[in-house]
Amino acid sequence: MNKTKEELLAARSFSDGEVIKQILQGKKQLLEILYDRYATKVFHKCLSITKDRHVSEDLSHDIMVKVFLKLNSFKGTSDFSFWVYSITYNHCMDYLKKKKRLRFDDFEDMAYAHVDTADIELEHKVLKELQLEQLTILFEELKPADKMILLMRYQDGMSIKEMVATLQLGESAIKMRLKRSRERLAELLKAVHHEE
Repeated sequence: MNKTKEELLAARSFSDGEVIKQILQGKKQLLEILYDRYATKVFHKCLSITKDRHVSEDLSHDIMVKVFLKLNSFKGTSDFSFWVYSITYNHCMDYLKKKKRLRFDDFEDMAYAHVDTADIELEHKVLKELQLEQLTILFEELKPADKMILLMRYQDGMSIKEMVATLQLGESAIKMRLKRSRERLAELLKAVHHEE
């Protein structure tokens, strides 16, 4: 086994931070490790947003290239996975905006910056009471922007602070987006129960 293969094999057990440090010191062959760790996750994240396998393949390839090109700007102040997912969400949003499938003007109304905590708790309760299958069906009826913000919060478990950093919006705007997205999902649920 040659030295490069031995180094690559040994580096597979390293943390992301250790791998990145060595890449930045010139060991570019270790990019393969980051690719193996994140390419599939990035693809599935893109697929959950676009619902198009071919588009998601292209987007995930572009995102991984962007991650590698920007690697020296990763400061290590947050998890590398969070940094990669931030790039992923932003890249997917840019794609959707270009395709005019995502409208942000719905979300920029700051007049509703005050969000009632009781309303949020009630909406959480309603969402938790949904059966998973029913929720999945209803979820597909949401606009891409609503789906994306709900995925960030509930599937990926991102905090409001992380969402602020990812979407580059104020905390009140994020809370309003979440509130409106949950309300739209709750409206769909009420319509289903009304039909039953």
